[in-house]
Amino acid sequence: MATSIEEFIVRARAAGASDQSIVGILTARGWPEKEVYDFLACQYEQSIGLQIPRRTGTGTAAKDAFFHLLVFSTLATWTIGLGSLAFTLIDRWLADDLFLRSYFGGYETYTAAESMAAVLVAFPIYLLVSRSVVRSESLHPEKLYSPVRKWLTYMALVIAACVFIGDLIAALSYFLRGEITSRFLAKAFAVLALSGGVFFYYFGGLKRSERETTPTGRDRDRWMAGISAVVVAGLVISGFAVIGSPKTQRTLRADQRRTQDLYQIASQVNASWNSNGSVLPQHIDELRDVPLSDPVTRSTYEYRVVEADRYELCATFSLPSQDAPNVRTWSHPAGHYCFSLATFT
Repeated sequence: MATSIEEFIVRARAAGASDQSIVGILTARGWPEKEVYDFLACQYEQSIGLQIPRRTGTGTAAKDAFFHLLVFSTLATWTIGLGSLAFTLIDRWLADDLFLRSYFGGYETYTAAESMAAVLVAFPIYLLVSRSVVRSESLHPEKLYSPVRKWLTYMALVIAACVFIGDLIAALSYFLRGEITSRFLAKAFAVLALSGGVFFYYFGGLKRSERETTPTGRDRDRWMAGISAVVVAGLVISGFAVIGSPKTQRTLRADQRRTQDLYQIASQVNASWNSNGSVLPQHIDELRDVPLSDPVTRSTYEYRVVEADRYELCATFSLPSQDAPNVRTWSHPAGHYCFSLATFT
């Protein structure tokens, strides 16, 4: 086989065929491009009587593998985080009471915060490392044919396919369970845009050749980086609009803690009423194993008996509650507020 291809290359060059034409013909017949270039290199060595110098540096492959692994790991981190943030914003903008998952509120806030943190950390690292990799490939076009690059790129495509399938299954499952169509379509579009962008860029990158390391090829990288940055910035800004500043989040967390404390006190009051012959405790100090004071101001929560089976619990809140519309028992305005509660058996 080696002899036949060498003969073909010798006669094709003697007939005036260019090296580029020879490579195109042989790769079209199934020959690996790298092997064709190896045979051409042998022909040049024989014709000039010199060996082609081999590149030194045994750590190059390991270094390239490190950078490509860093690129694809940060890619997976920020795209998954961005998809999760998009789902959270869609749930917020296209609210559906049937699919609200948090009793005291805060689930979407925590989800958005975690997603934004992943994006804010991973995306800048991804851009910086990708820029370094693209610049290195421009200076050394032979890296475009690196087996390490191709293997890791295909692995990234597999991961992107799995994320696409998984997110689409999740979106479709909500639709089949009765989620409104607009939410399903918005989530499906978000999944398609993210996964499609990854496929378009990296699958196209596998087909790049040395000719595409020209400014036209670099423009493609700049366009994708710019579009990605605009999309990320838009969603992150929207995320901050939903969750607010860290100070606001701490204030909301304190109010949620107060609500949870009052819920525990109410549970203990009801348990005491059932165990003491339907008699309410007269003072909050009679309760055991419950938080009795505000986590910030340390002032004691207020407890008042109103009737034989009714009582009030009071606390001072910093902000109005952000509970789900169908959860009214523990909704409260900002400031001092009392919950009117009744016992039950």
